[in-house]
Amino acid sequence: MLRFTIPALLLAAILFCSEPSVALDVGDAVGPVRFETLDGQARTMDNYGERVGTVVVFLSARCEATAAQIADISAIYEKYRIGEVLFVGVCSNPAEDGEELRAFTQNLGLRFPIHRDVDGSTAKQFGARVTPELFLIDPKGIVQYHGGLGGKDEQVGLEAAIKALLAGKPIAQTSTPVNGTPINQPGMKRDIPDPYGTISFSSELIFTKIPGVAVHHCSTVAEAPNGDILCLWYAGSYESADDQALYLARLEKGGCRWSVPERLVWNPAQPPGNAVVFRAPGDRMVIIWGRMESSRPIRRGSGWGQCRLMVRSSTDNGRTWSADEELPDSFGSLPRNVPLTLDNGTLALPVSGEADETHGSFLLYLQADGKTWTRSGFVRGGGGQPTVIQRDNGELLCLMRHQPRIMQSVSTDRGATWSKPIATDLKNPDSGIAMTKLKSGRLVLVFNDTDQDDRTPFNIIQSHDDGATWTDMRTLEADWGEFSYPSIIQASDGMIHITYTYRRYSIKHVAFDEGWLTHLERPN
Repeated sequence: MLRFTIPALLLAAILFCSEPSVALDVGDAVGPVRFETLDGQARTMDNYGERVGTVVVFLSARCEATAAQIADISAIYEKYRIGEVLFVGVCSNPAEDGEELRAFTQNLGLRFPIHRDVDGSTAKQFGARVTPELFLIDPKGIVQYHGGLGGKDEQVGLEAAIKALLAGKPIAQTSTPVNGTPINQPGMKRDIPDPYGTISFSSELIFTKIPGVAVHHCSTVAEAPNGDILCLWYAGSYESADDQALYLARLEKGGCRWSVPERLVWNPAQPPGNAVVFRAPGDRMVIIWGRMESSRPIRRGSGWGQCRLMVRSSTDNGRTWSADEELPDSFGSLPRNVPLTLDNGTLALPVSGEADETHGSFLLYLQADGKTWTRSGFVRGGGGQPTVIQRDNGELLCLMRHQPRIMQSVSTDRGATWSKPIATDLKNPDSGIAMTKLKSGRLVLVFNDTDQDDRTPFNIIQSHDDGATWTDMRTLEADWGEFSYPSIIQASDGMIHITYTYRRYSIKHVAFDEGWLTHLERPN
């Protein structure tokens, strides 16, 4: 005797098609509905009286028609769920397991329950033939509407029926044509991308106390070739004090704790001030800082106009450093923000300084030999402590610290010449700012959103058009106290790192991915 084995899924399809079913008509009682949850638990729905209306939606994660209409279905549900209308999804394709349907639900942001109808009994009970197909049921368990969405006309279709039911009025049109995919022919499994992604965010003080050091300010952050994150800042008894020194801390790749800060550069006769640490070509780490050369003693906070640029480098990820060297013709200059790499491969460091007895901003270009620095054109006036990015069209956008508004200048020739600085709409209390361009093309600016003298609040704002407009502000600090002088980078793994002065007591580090900027709330 010959024996034939029929695959289970094919058998289910044959049985489904071979048993004729009659659709529930408007006015028919539905009765208890049996299906199972996505985790395989049996469930009976007969609690229609607990709400004003129930919409049963036959759907499939593999159905193109469902995919085309699910956003509209979800929007109607979100609009009327507060009015006690529940949508219940039912999938009658046994091939779609709980994992597939859960991904379908979560990745599309659906916020109503979906159940599995493994043996097709629920579809037969309703007489459902396609996906998506919808049934509106009143509190007595009676079908009041059957069909599709009914198009965009709110006077016809599912939404019109829901509105009438909520208002206690007769439903003008109780059915509409159903166009979709045969319920037993849903198609192949579809890849449904997750538009919400994940978010990552962390923040911590890099240290709580360094013995003998009271005040900390002006941090800079960089990624070493091995993936470590380095943070450098100056600290001492007070700003411009004889004991002011540069301190370095390290967050090892994959680690969660910063190293104990080490004193890296100090000179009581000529203390170091503003510094920048960055990765240069050849996998070298470089520090450039301003050596304060005014005669001493000096008053607190003075001496910044008499600084000369100094440089040292490291070939072992910042573990050891070369001897210090002076940058020629750099007296009166100070770094503040991290460099950028131009489209021609040149590394360009933003600097403030003097030229022809005028204070302004410029770029220092690192030449091919890796040692020689040359100057760009000069942005006269307009503020200081520039931060620069390159736009997609090749222009350089320079933003500068200036009260009461951040100033900007643009160069169309890689910094050889600059436009006259103009005020932006961005507030500034005469405090440092920092900007970077993310891999996505989004610009991120960190600043204090106030034009008063306070350095709070502390904010992040974004631009989606290369700095033409700014929007989507986030607040990192809103408490009282000084939160200032940010430094920002995006590391090779995509994480965004910001360090900044935290009340002058410490340096704070914040790390987040781009999802933290873009996804404010997961559908719930």
